[in-house]
Amino acid sequence: MRPKTTGFQLPPRMLARRRRLASGKVWVGYYYNGYSNDGKRQELSLGTDLAAAKRKWAELECAEVPVDASMMKHTFDQYVRDILPKKKPSTQRENMLCLSQLRPVFDAAPINEIRPQDIAQYRDARSAPVRANREIALLSHVFNMAREWGHLKGENPCRGVRKNKEQPRDFYADSEVWDAVYEAAAPELKDAMDLNYLTGQRPGDVLRMKDSDIREGALLVRQGKTNKFLRILLRPNGSESRACQNFRVSPGS
Repeated sequence: MRPKTTGFQLPPRMLARRRRLASGKVWVGYYYNGYSNDGKRQELSLGTDLAAAKRKWAELECAEVPVDASMMKHTFDQYVRDILPKKKPSTQRENMLCLSQLRPVFDAAPINEIRPQDIAQYRDARSAPVRANREIALLSHVFNMAREWGHLKGENPCRGVRKNKEQPRDFYADSEVWDAVYEAAAPELKDAMDLNYLTGQRPGDVLRMKDSDIREGALLVRQGKTNKFLRILLRPNGSESRACQNFRVSPGS
């Protein structure tokens, strides 16, 4: 095989093709320089992502994946590109906060060399125990996706790693606190408090409620977090005010 004249950083039999597009941007595609069954030279497309192309090259060559293509950085990049946009905006923001802590630690680590004890060391080094639990939960999902993508050969290293103990919140707004807030609240907040109290739904779901959601004597609710559908049947008691109407929740059909 003659020496390469371009792409010296690429593995043997891997080529890079560059094209200048009409927009002025340079397109780069990677190919495997192989042969067909009848011995004719044949270039197989490896895609446009360099790390993914090197992993495909390793499969074709029955070789180890180059170290620079097996770093966690590439898995994080793919997760942010392919998985994160499918989540709700609030979850995306939460995940990005977790990734801002995880990536400086794990970006440069070869994914197949990360061990459970490395995850435990990260947990113990974090000064925020509860945040560490959220970050490790996200990292575990990243590893699960990495197994599906073929980046990770073995088990998820987060599996079996002990989480930090969490103290559940035990604050309860008694009638004194509730009444104080209610008296000082704007009419819109009072309506929201009434709906929240009467329906037992999350604040975000309450704020999305509209008059048009009331049909055939029931309030229809599509829960934002679980995507479950509820019909909250309105059963007003004539002796009570509108704000004190009784509600009964039943699963939607």
